[in-house]
Amino acid sequence: MYVAVCALALGFTSCGADDVVDLACDSARDALKASVQVTINAYDAEPNAETCNAAKTAIEEYKANPCGDNSFDAVLTGLGACEFAQEV
Repeated sequence: MYVAVCALALGFTSCGADDVVDLACDSARDALKASVQVTINAYDAEPNAETCNAAKTAIEEYKANPCGDNSFDAVLTGLGACEFAQEV
């Protein structure tokens, strides 16, 4: 009887809705990060206000995504206000 109770307890706690979300996020996170990295690479290749703002937006959208995390916080901080001197 103790074995059955333990098995039921483990069954109820190990198959929660958060496990499904975690599994889905684990599957999707690499693709989400890759798309953010593309915008960061574009900024690194040609740093200007447009590419800076695109990278900031991509990072902020990634963080707002239920599967997002804080992976790009240091990059976001480094981007600052995306203010560049205007070329004349």
